[in-house]
Amino acid sequence: MKANKLAIFSFGLSLFSAGAAIGQTSTTEPVGFVTVNVKANSDATIAVPLNRSAFFKGVIQSISGTTITVAGTSPAWQTSPMQFVQSLPTQVSTYALKLATGAKEGMIAKITANGTNTITIQLDAGDDLSGVKTEAVDGVGLGDHIDILAYWTPATLLSVVPPVGFSIAGFENPGPGINFGSSELYAHAGSNSWEDGINGGDSTHSPLRFGAALIARNSSGADYAATFVGAVPMTTSRVRISTLASNTAQDQYIGYMAPVPEPIATPTNPNALGFPVQTGDSIQGFDNSISGFNQGSAEYYVWNGAAWEDGINGGEIHTTAVTLRPGFGYIFQKAPTPTPTSVVWVRVPGYLAP
Repeated sequence: MKANKLAIFSFGLSLFSAGAAIGQTSTTEPVGFVTVNVKANSDATIAVPLNRSAFFKGVIQSISGTTITVAGTSPAWQTSPMQFVQSLPTQVSTYALKLATGAKEGMIAKITANGTNTITIQLDAGDDLSGVKTEAVDGVGLGDHIDILAYWTPATLLSVVPPVGFSIAGFENPGPGINFGSSELYAHAGSNSWEDGINGGDSTHSPLRFGAALIARNSSGADYAATFVGAVPMTTSRVRISTLASNTAQDQYIGYMAPVPEPIATPTNPNALGFPVQTGDSIQGFDNSISGFNQGSAEYYVWNGAAWEDGINGGEIHTTAVTLRPGFGYIFQKAPTPTPTSVVWVRVPGYLAP
């Protein structure tokens, strides 16, 4: 975390919408909440714009393959069982490394092992540690900073336990193509215990992917306020967007890791959020105020090569009226490519921008 970013953020509190609030102290990360209403007997497309608070913040001393040693006094992490590797029933959390500075700021990787002062990570396809600075190579005080934080799970995602039968659908492993069904399904069985609706068994502590959109289904007869409470992201948002097969468009369910709305275009910047776009890429948004299941998109924006174009109402978008909203999920559809392509969407949230 950079100190000047905190100052900028506190100055920008007035930018928050009515659905979000924020607070901070001089010694802790800023903490906020975002609420999205899930209507009775309805679906809502949601995304978590906040993180769980960092368990550890430090500096990289050295890197060997996918194992990172932290600088300074050993933190003396537990190794049996490993502190950052889920070991049910006693260790319920799954942990991730997040790069907090440098060329790969915002990159997140699952922790698969730890020593007393080391962590071993599993990188997502296409990611690597090239360009990441260490004190051993780049000098004392020049190593990149890291955060270690737990993944959200069905049991930790929502601050108010939802009704029995409430479910969350995920799309982490969909395979190539578009308009696919969910690859993960978590159903609330009561007392904040969750079941795997696809494979069976307990999914109470299953990790949920960072920066992903989810579909929440409320089968009860009353509206449910899905409130996310957590640490405000104070680093670059970084999401990998890929096609998975040749000449095949690809849907990816994404959320914007920021608790404030941000426009996809401005009068001077037709791609204000910096999406790595090609002609034919599109963004689909959903209206969570509409009742019903299996809803189609209510917003559809297509990149025409020079600007985002409203695919429903027509016309190019050159105002700040169209935003990615905090707590809402979207589908980014990548246009077909001759061979599978993977690009990274890197965006500094507006409240952190210099």
